[in-house]
Amino acid sequence: MFIVLLSSAFIALMYLEGIKKGMPIKRWLILGGLLGPVAWCLFNLHYRRALVRNVGINACIWRP
Repeated sequence: MFIVLLSSAFIALMYLEGIKKGMPIKRWLILGGLLGPVAWCLFNLHYRRALVRNVGINACIWRP
């Protein structure tokens, strides 16, 4: 029962973060449900690499 609650909490978290950061949602929902907290780390790593790839390494990035 605890695993189901934890999985659904991470599915909701990955949904909200995916919407907020403009990432593909289906992929991260599935990974959030299967991997739990590990998906959060992978999500942040993937987002950062995509941001650096699009903006460049030496660019100044202003975040809210």
